[in-house]
Amino acid sequence: MSDNTSSRFIRHSPCPSCNSSDALAVYDDHEHCFSCNYDKQYKEKKQTSAEARPVSPMTEIVFDTTKPYRGLEKKTLDSYGVAFKDECIVFHYRDRTGQFCAQKIRDKEPGTDGKRRTGWRGEAKKVAGFGQHLANPVKHDVLCVCEGELDAPSIYQSTNGKVAAISVPNGAAGAAKFVREHLDELLKFKTITVCTDNDEPGHEAATAIMALFDPGKVRRALFPKKDANDTLQELGAQSVKDAVDAAKEIRPDGIRPASDYKGIALKPRDCRATDCAFSFWNSKTPFYDNQMICLIAGSGVGKTTFARALAMHDMERGIKCGWIGLEETAEEAIFRFVGMAAGIQLHARQDYEDLSEQQLKDIEMADRFVTGSGSLELFDHFGSLDEESILNRMNYMVRSLGCKHIYLDHLTIIGSGLAQDTRHLDSLITKIRSFIAATKCTVFAISHLSRSQGQNFENGDIPELQNIRGSHSIVQLADTIWALGRKRGTQLTHSHCLKNRMLGRLGYSGSFEFDEATQRLDHKWVDQASSF
Repeated sequence: MSDNTSSRFIRHSPCPSCNSSDALAVYDDHEHCFSCNYDKQYKEKKQTSAEARPVSPMTEIVFDTTKPYRGLEKKTLDSYGVAFKDECIVFHYRDRTGQFCAQKIRDKEPGTDGKRRTGWRGEAKKVAGFGQHLANPVKHDVLCVCEGELDAPSIYQSTNGKVAAISVPNGAAGAAKFVREHLDELLKFKTITVCTDNDEPGHEAATAIMALFDPGKVRRALFPKKDANDTLQELGAQSVKDAVDAAKEIRPDGIRPASDYKGIALKPRDCRATDCAFSFWNSKTPFYDNQMICLIAGSGVGKTTFARALAMHDMERGIKCGWIGLEETAEEAIFRFVGMAAGIQLHARQDYEDLSEQQLKDIEMADRFVTGSGSLELFDHFGSLDEESILNRMNYMVRSLGCKHIYLDHLTIIGSGLAQDTRHLDSLITKIRSFIAATKCTVFAISHLSRSQGQNFENGDIPELQNIRGSHSIVQLADTIWALGRKRGTQLTHSHCLKNRMLGRLGYSGSFEFDEATQRLDHKWVDQASSF
């Protein structure tokens, strides 16, 4: 092996002598195998570039003894998985389950061009945040999101492990994208503190990350030096802790003069209206973005079937939907969606022996549409019906997965898990309304009814607004409310619009006949005098 102290490590590669997968260390002036001691000197130095370093399979590498580095103690480096090899620093990344899956290898010092060259080994696409395995929402209220791998352990060490801190794997440029893809995990923490670098790329990344969270949940920390690690080295742990503790909550005050809006009414408002599956409902009002739409009916009238038909129509038009069916599993929901798309009742069948070859082809085509079009995301709730879980999943579906319409079946099952007190349901509805305002999505929610003396909603009576179970906040905060009624023993369901904030058109909105065999709703106009 060369004694040239100016040698620069480039990458690990397979050895041509012993066929070891990556025991061969390639330097800019020689290469050496740590397995069989194969050695080769170059006449000219090799060019080192980030592109020249390939991703190789994960195998064990013998590292140099970890020592304190850039103000970080050995214990902290070991906890995060920071090690050293030759002139490189190696960051051990884990996946979402906490298992090691990749290593990020970077030069300790910049090269002659002022840059530190970086490469990956292992499955880089599977990595979680660097240090995510140390972050526990049960133990930590605050999660700091940092830019560089040495910043997260700097915060963790400076707060004696009382504040969780992770680093994004690819710096400021990819920070918001990474946070968006892992939003579901981050939302478990009470507060998110953005700790990107105190420079222009860092500020841009912070702005993009903060836009992914609701006001009040996210804060921005600014360090006296460029980042947390520079602050630790130059000013000490207390300065790092003080900067995190002083992080400012990002919450607009909401007060603006009318002059800020000068001229906006001179052109049409950015207000997208989407026709739903039912033409007579559209004549009352289409579905608008940034709205909460509610459907009410007695038990067994078919509220979920109506919601599914609306979602199916959205999917056919290329609108991505999130389905949160709390009275069915995601697996059952798929059978019902595919059955409706194929025009065949599937969810209650024990076998498909009586189906024709054409029907089986129709099922295959329907399955391809429902499960392969990318237009449907489902929440398999595993019995998790608490308010925070539902709101977090809705947030993830919209902000991370790109869903435009959320179907929530149903509101009152969430409320029943909170308390008998209607204040909890009021709080839930208010939070959903705030979520809609922040994301501009549309939420279609089903609500059950309270028992009213002298009324039978399971045998044809049309509900009124005062019959909504649990909380009047649904009436106050919903933009549109539809009601259904059907006499027992008949196939005809009548619909009425009870509230219409956008256009004010109320009343009878058409009737529906459901075909059990084809799982289809036939929308028609029926003379009300003869139908009741």
